[in-house]
Amino acid sequence: MLNISLLALTLWGDVLVQPFRIAEAEPGHHQGCVRAAMAPDGHFAVAWVDSLQPHGASLELDLYIRFFDRDGNPLTDAYKITKMADTNRIYWPCLEMDTAGNVVLVCEEEDRARFDDLDNHYIRFQRFAPDGSPVGSAQTLVPQREIHGSRPIGLSLANSDEFAIAWCAPSTLGYGAWVQRFNREGYPKDKAFLAHDDFGTSVYFKHPQVALKNDAGDLAVTWYEFDSTYPRFQVFDAADESILPWEPMGHLVNEDKSGGSRVEAYWLDNDRFVFFWIDYVWPWHIAGRVFADRGLTRYPIRRLVHDSLALTWPDPVGRFAVAVSSDERFAETHTRSYTDRPDTSDPSKLRWWDHGVGILGYIQDNEPIRRTNLFEYTPPWGADTINSIINNWPHVQFPAVGVCDDRIVWVYSRFNTDTIFEAFAMITDWDMGVGVAESSPKIVSPIQLSASLNQLSYNLPGQASLTLYSADGRRVLTETIQGKGTWTPSPPSSQPSSHLPSGVYFARVKNNSASARAKVVILH
Repeated sequence: MLNISLLALTLWGDVLVQPFRIAEAEPGHHQGCVRAAMAPDGHFAVAWVDSLQPHGASLELDLYIRFFDRDGNPLTDAYKITKMADTNRIYWPCLEMDTAGNVVLVCEEEDRARFDDLDNHYIRFQRFAPDGSPVGSAQTLVPQREIHGSRPIGLSLANSDEFAIAWCAPSTLGYGAWVQRFNREGYPKDKAFLAHDDFGTSVYFKHPQVALKNDAGDLAVTWYEFDSTYPRFQVFDAADESILPWEPMGHLVNEDKSGGSRVEAYWLDNDRFVFFWIDYVWPWHIAGRVFADRGLTRYPIRRLVHDSLALTWPDPVGRFAVAVSSDERFAETHTRSYTDRPDTSDPSKLRWWDHGVGILGYIQDNEPIRRTNLFEYTPPWGADTINSIINNWPHVQFPAVGVCDDRIVWVYSRFNTDTIFEAFAMITDWDMGVGVAESSPKIVSPIQLSASLNQLSYNLPGQASLTLYSADGRRVLTETIQGKGTWTPSPPSSQPSSHLPSGVYFARVKNNSASARAKVVILH
């Protein structure tokens, strides 16, 4: 078994922006439940919950979001999402940003008018423009559902005028994984539907997640079978018809039925998607798997992290986060915990250290491969990292990550000396000097690109697709290229539909096994 070394922040050579506070909290409040999303140009948004008690103590209050430029400078003040009532609770925020920088923030809000296990819950929505300004006001997407904060919701935003959410709510009497599409203004594009058969109270499904494909509108939906701990999935086309053969309970993510957690899903292109989850085969580990042919073809499961991690107890929420770049690299982060149990039977003396840790990897030959060793990017042990124990349960704040092709933002929450959680962010590049995993081969791309003014030279085996993006992330051109040659833009005298104005563009060349990117300057 590979021995994974742990490397400290002090060994890094490519930290672009040192850790900084996201925003000041309300006096005496914690900042937790952090989420992050980054645009192709590197500007990013962070969302967090501001609460009187640590995450998990049921008194979470307000949801905030703030926007930053690529260097971590604030673009906006912290913006508080409007709730239905001041006393309502906020659970499980979800944050997505498209390639142009448009943002959708979705959360679950609990109506505190009732104080029993059947409180009314609502899924709420707020949209933001690329500059961070709110577009309209917060509104309700899913009203009066008996959903619960411990059952996360899922969100996926496409570059088209569409996003999709997934949530758990009663079907007949049991809990099922529901899915629905909305346009960017928050209006339904179809009816909500179950991703599986209705089993009533005999089967409980929880923790659904969803990935929406940009071009065709296909949906990959995942959920968790609570009684058996099996992660399952199904794939649907734009008409919400199943692409895979119908399985009443959905298809198993891991056929060995080893059990697992909530599954994060990401489309890699119009044909392939990748899943990440915590697998319960001992030693519990973070696993990844690529599917092709819109889910019909499965590639081998790869173990990405196997270590004594707090996240790896059988926790169906799956306390980790992953972000995938356009050139199929990924960053994963979770909380690594340590305990110090003094020679006493008093549980209040138990000390618990929590640190944000991560790995970097890439997709090659349709398999997720870890490129780095496991590394810590938060400060070392100390009094300010001692976590609290309430009812003998540690309140772990798991971190978040956002990426583009040239940088990464790591967002995490940690205790200060007054035992208050505070949210921080740090920006790095992809070459962080954290050590290369022994089992990871060197990436050698068979696609060679060379850009100069008004042209892009290429050399590749067989055919590939050439996609050109404008500086604001819009796709402006797609062509098929082959072998060795040079691409040049259409002259101004050509058809208006094919003419590209002067400016900076980003080219991506991709085939079934590799991809490469280059910046192209067009000047007429």
